[in-house]
Amino acid sequence: FSSRRRHTRYISVTGVQTCALPISAGPDGEARDILRRYFLAMGVPFGIDLLTSIVYAVINARPLILLPWLLVSSAFLLVGVGLGALALSRPLRRYLAGRVDFPAIERDVANLPRRSATVVACLYAPMLAVRLLSPRAGITFGAEIEISAWIDTVCSFLVVTSFNFVLTYFVVSAYLDRLCEFLFRTRGVNLSVFRGSFRRKVGLAVLFVAFAAMTLLAGDIASYEGNRLIREATIDLTASIAGAATIYYWITRALTLPVARLDHGMRQVAAGDLTVRLPVTSDDELGHAINGFNQMTRGLNEREYLRDVFGKYVSETVASALLEDREGKGRMADTLAVATLMFTDIEGFTGLSERLPPDEVARLLNGYLGIVVPIIQRHGGVVNNFIGDGLFASFNLPLSLDNHAAAALQASLEIQHALSRQPQLADGRLRTRIGINTGPVIGVSVGTEKRMSYTLLGDAVNIASRIEQLNKSFGTSILASEETVRAAGAGFACTSLGESSIRGHSGNIVVYRVDGTA
Repeated sequence: FSSRRRHTRYISVTGVQTCALPISAGPDGEARDILRRYFLAMGVPFGIDLLTSIVYAVINARPLILLPWLLVSSAFLLVGVGLGALALSRPLRRYLAGRVDFPAIERDVANLPRRSATVVACLYAPMLAVRLLSPRAGITFGAEIEISAWIDTVCSFLVVTSFNFVLTYFVVSAYLDRLCEFLFRTRGVNLSVFRGSFRRKVGLAVLFVAFAAMTLLAGDIASYEGNRLIREATIDLTASIAGAATIYYWITRALTLPVARLDHGMRQVAAGDLTVRLPVTSDDELGHAINGFNQMTRGLNEREYLRDVFGKYVSETVASALLEDREGKGRMADTLAVATLMFTDIEGFTGLSERLPPDEVARLLNGYLGIVVPIIQRHGGVVNNFIGDGLFASFNLPLSLDNHAAAALQASLEIQHALSRQPQLADGRLRTRIGINTGPVIGVSVGTEKRMSYTLLGDAVNIASRIEQLNKSFGTSILASEETVRAAGAGFACTSLGESSIRGHSGNIVVYRVDGTA
């Protein structure tokens, strides 16, 4: 089982960002490779047993013992564990072959480390018992073997069996991390059963590392004296150090990989990437946390999507306020404020639309709005709705804005200037007229429970609309009421055109032609 760290990269598949493994010879090749890795992981105890047998034979100068020990180890740890691994991997093989769905094998996958460790312990225990008890039965395999004391035999049996259980558990846990990563990337599935315990995992590792060496040394002290005690203690201490280093490597690999992946995912979210999704590689609290991370990013991504789509049909400010105000239940609070209202309209657009083909009309109108709307928004205005070839915008409601009258006048001047610099729009076919007024308005949500709209009501809105229409009479492009000119201050060059009557409004109002900045 390769312990080398391979390069990983993040790729986007159907809008979902995942942690990808190196690709080999296609999905079938990857599936065979991932299954082969499981059998290699289950073969780790045999490799360690073979290594320790060689070391034991060399230290004690008993080379004849290697062959019989190798035969016994092969029978239990290769044949027996191999058959157990074949049985445990059967659900996974069926899923990869497309015979069952992932929910049918999810528990088998999540329990793979525990079941694999149990199989190894159940087969290693009788093998070790045969090896430890055979000298007492007079079976020496042609070599002179010292008979261990009963206490030392029992301690060795417990510690070595526990070592192989713990080792297999964390080796297969590291394998499970790669397996779940592979399944998430290639099949889009994740673990959703969380019955394990991260605390028990850490406790198992800490207890073994803390008490294994102590148990072996205690057994040696209680069993031997003199040179035999020194020799046995030296062997056990050396084996304990090597075993602790091995266990430490696999423990840190199995426990830290998900943490590092979660940390990387959080950094991506902090950087503004809400499409990242992570594979859930364990059934404990850490796996549950990663599952919660995926749900969080999915919810944030959906919220941003709703805000984006909603903002295309209503003001982005209104959309944000509605999404953030959970107590309002989709309804903005009714508000009374002094605001500056702007109406725009394209001169002669009705006749133009009758002469041009529909696609050309749509191109011109979208090009026009693509210039006007960003300018209004840049100056703090809110486009409330589009009215045919024109629009209705407001400054200071629903978005609070200081010097809203000046902002509206400045926006209107920039609109005219920007339109004059667009060859495709300034060819004599598109001229816009703008009317601006300042006064008290009410922002309200109107409609039914299933369909609502946010709008501004009040006499000031009607006056702004009528002022825009007065451009036809005066032959102007920007008209503003006296209230707007006064509120904007002395920063603009405006010419009074006298009083004009406004339909639907009692009394006359003074209107000004806006020529530019002072």
